[in-house]
Amino acid sequence: MRRMAVSLLVGSMALAACAGPGREVDGDDVARIEQSLTNGSELAWELVQAEARVAARCMEDAGFEVHHPFLLHGSMYPDRFEGFASPYSRIPTVEQAEKFAFGQWVFHTETPAAEAMRTDPDYLAFVADDMGWSDPAEDTVYQEWQAQDQEYRDAWEEAFYGPERFAYNQAMNEAFEADPDAEFDPGPQPPFGGCELETLEIVYDGPGHRETDGEDVWHRPLPETPLTWVGDGTVYEELSAQYADQEQDFLFCVQDLGYGEWEFDSLGWLPAAFYLQQLYDPVPDGEGGPEIPPLNDEAEDADDPQAYEFAMALDFAQCAETSGLRDGSEEAWAELYVAQLIDRETEIYAWEQQIKDYLANAQDHIAGP
Repeated sequence: MRRMAVSLLVGSMALAACAGPGREVDGDDVARIEQSLTNGSELAWELVQAEARVAARCMEDAGFEVHHPFLLHGSMYPDRFEGFASPYSRIPTVEQAEKFAFGQWVFHTETPAAEAMRTDPDYLAFVADDMGWSDPAEDTVYQEWQAQDQEYRDAWEEAFYGPERFAYNQAMNEAFEADPDAEFDPGPQPPFGGCELETLEIVYDGPGHRETDGEDVWHRPLPETPLTWVGDGTVYEELSAQYADQEQDFLFCVQDLGYGEWEFDSLGWLPAAFYLQQLYDPVPDGEGGPEIPPLNDEAEDADDPQAYEFAMALDFAQCAETSGLRDGSEEAWAELYVAQLIDRETEIYAWEQQIKDYLANAQDHIAGP
């Protein structure tokens, strides 16, 4: 890495980035679309949970009391969005660094402090994007499901999927278990049946259908989420053009503190988690993950990985502040992101309303007799 003057380049690229695909956006545009995306994401998670309750009621009416919690909603987990957050926000602030560092020790240690941190609101907000939506109760229910004998589980799946789709799934599983590498053509997948079909009819007014290569394909009719319309890498390319000087200053600050040469990847992320994993749970060289700087001498000799993580997080947090990486970057990220969406604002509201309608279907059924 070498120091270089990039101000003129940044200026020209920033002007191009402001234009974006749609009209120039302001704070009101950001607030409006951010609120709609947040509402839609939360409603989509409520919908998943409500769908599971509808399916569970159908199965209980059929005589089953213990359920496969993930199958009840088709193992569908919507994207989680709690507000625009640039990739620079993955570098903890000084306050966050002092409280939970990078948060890796929470995953890699089993201590009372780690257990308590897993429910801490500030920590959960920091890792929300990575963790997505989840319900810890599902894990307990799944353990109950696993405790049932095979006869019960087969009967449950047949009632849930319907006889045709259950037989199709069984044939697929048996063929895979016999030879995972062998080609197997079970024919067209049968349409939905059993309680799964009943649930889709109640919540979504029926399953989705299309023809592919002359064959009928049945699917869950979930609306396409706007959270997939814009690639984070596209927005980061524009943000990085505006913050190239600050990025360089941050990276040199980290290097000067003895952490070696770091780089932001194409999404604007730093491989801090993979770097710290070498302290907690090393993996053989070259097995998965991005290229990371070698551990420095202090890390190699660290008797307490958690203490090293906290010190490293605080150094990175202070470098982010002194380099100017946090100066207006969150606002810039939000505006760049919304510039990619502003021409489809009507579609965003339609998506939000569609989820509300589906959720109302489920809630009406749950509240009914």
